[in-house]
Amino acid sequence: MNPMRPIRTILLSLFVSFCCHAAAPFLSPIFSDNMVLQRGKTNSIWGWAKPGETVRVEISGQTATATAGADGRWQAQFLPPKTGGPCTLTVSGAEKTISLTNLLVGDVWLCGGQSNMEFPLSRARNGDEEIKTANHPTIRLFTVKSQPAYAPAAVVPGAWKVCTPKTVTEDGGVSAV
Repeated sequence: MNPMRPIRTILLSLFVSFCCHAAAPFLSPIFSDNMVLQRGKTNSIWGWAKPGETVRVEISGQTATATAGADGRWQAQFLPPKTGGPCTLTVSGAEKTISLTNLLVGDVWLCGGQSNMEFPLSRARNGDEEIKTANHPTIRLFTVKSQPAYAPAAVVPGAWKVCTPKTVTEDGGVSAV
């Protein structure tokens, strides 16, 4: 038996218990202000609520609903609005409403790697100039912090940021890649 399994089970149980007893719905942290939704494809929004609770997701006049399962997890799917934005996404449950603002609809690129992705923009050729001119409000950045894990994380640490000279240098900076 894997010695970490009981610890993971306890931590996951505590996490789900906390989420389901907090004012529902609890939205997965991957979803936040400034995020980008993939254009032209069905998008999923998920989180946790009290088991059996109905959660409503609304964006640009579209509505999708989901019901939290026995474990409290819910997931709603919808086609995003036309490319562009900004728009607001609202998630409502019986006790709480969450609004995410300044969302864009466009292409989402996932970049992964090891040390090459950790190469900061500040160290790239002309890095200082690139930082000074990094004023691109339609480019959004989400950097997942490095952390050792024995299993997939229930919570993804990070936040969506609008590309500015400040955001490309804070928290270790953005990858030059």
